[in-house]
Amino acid sequence: MKLVVEEFYKSIAKDGEEVCGDNVEVIKQDDTTIIVLSDGLGSGIKANILSTLTSKIAIGLLNKNLPLEEIIATIIETLPICEVREIAYATLAVLKIDNKGKVQLIEMDTPSAFLLKNNKVKSIKTTEIKIRGKRIKKAEFEMDRSDMIFMASDGVLHAGIGGLLDFGLGWEGVADHLEKVAKKKKELKYIINKMVGICQGYYFTEPGDDFTILGVKYRRTREVTVLSGPPQKKEDDPEVIKELMNSSGKKVINGGTTAQIAARELDEELETSFEYHDRDIPPVSYLKGIDLVTEGLLTLNKVLEFLDDYKQGQLLPEKKDGASQLIRLLLKSDQINFLVGRAMNESHQSLNLPLELGIRSQIVDRIANYLKKLNKKVSIEWY
Repeated sequence: MKLVVEEFYKSIAKDGEEVCGDNVEVIKQDDTTIIVLSDGLGSGIKANILSTLTSKIAIGLLNKNLPLEEIIATIIETLPICEVREIAYATLAVLKIDNKGKVQLIEMDTPSAFLLKNNKVKSIKTTEIKIRGKRIKKAEFEMDRSDMIFMASDGVLHAGIGGLLDFGLGWEGVADHLEKVAKKKKELKYIINKMVGICQGYYFTEPGDDFTILGVKYRRTREVTVLSGPPQKKEDDPEVIKELMNSSGKKVINGGTTAQIAARELDEELETSFEYHDRDIPPVSYLKGIDLVTEGLLTLNKVLEFLDDYKQGQLLPEKKDGASQLIRLLLKSDQINFLVGRAMNESHQSLNLPLELGIRSQIVDRIANYLKKLNKKVSIEWY
C-alpha cells in the first residue's frame, strides 16, 4: 500500500501573550510535503508578524519549486538583522520530504532537528554552507518508513531555564524525553501532546518563551466514503447503500433519513443516542457495518466552519460530537468519496429554506474544495 507523509504540530504562546511568535506553514505537492517553521525574535504580535512573514515568503517560493539556496538568499535579503544581537529577526527551518523517503533539510539559526530511528534519537548530519554571508546548515538523506523527524523552536530547548534547570532542557534533554515518550506509543499526536505537556511542566505552566514542536512520519494511505442525503429516486436506495458498503476504508452516513434508509436496506437496527457532547450538534447514531452515523446539515455546517480556519498540520479536535468525529475522519484520510443524495427533505420547508439539493450540494462542494486544497483526493457522486 502506498505511503504518505503525516505531520502534526502544536504551538504555545509565551505566558501573558495572546499570540505565539512561532509560525508553521505546510503545503502538499503531489507526492511531496514541505514544512516551514519560523520563530520570530522576541514574543507577542511583533514576533508573530516576523515569523509569519518569513514562513509565508519561504512557503510561497518553495511552492514554485525554486532552489532552496535561492529561497534562503531571498529571505536573508528581505528580513533585517538585529544590530544588537547580530542575528536575523526570525529563524527558519525547512523540511522537504517525498513519499519515497528522500529528505531535504535547511536550518537557519534554529535548533537542530531530531531523527528518531529504532527508538533512538539521532542528530542529523549536516553540512554548513554560506549564503549572503549567513551560515546555513543543510542535509539530504533517506528516511526509512519507520523513522520520525521532529523539529522544535528554541522555546522547547529553553524549557525549565532559571527554574527546574539552570540552562533549560537543551537538545539532549529534549531527545531523551522524545525517546521515552515514543517508546510508549508511536502515534504522532500522542507524542506531540506529551512533549507539549512536558515543556509546560518545566515552565510551571507559565512558558517564558513561545514554543512549537512538530513531528513527521510515514503512514499508509487512508480512505473514507461519506453518504449524505437520500437519493432523489427511491429505487436507487439499494444501489447507493451497496456502493457505500462495497467501498474501501471507513464508512460514514450523514443524515437521519439516510441512516434509516441504510438500516432498512441492511436489515439492521439503527440505534439512536441521546448523549449530547456539544449542545449545538445533534448526537450520533449507531448502525452495524458503519463507522460513523451523524445528523445531516447542522453537522456538515460545523465541519465547514472548522475547515474555514484550519491550517495543515494542526492537531485535530478531540471532542466526541459527530462533527468533530467527521472532521477527524476527513482530515486523517487521503481519499474522500462523497455519495450525495438529491432528494428534498420536507422538514426544511417550514424554515423557508431552499431545496435541500441547493443547501447540501453547496456545503459538500465547499467542504470538497477545502479538502482538495489540503491535497486530498476527492470524488463526488450524485444520486
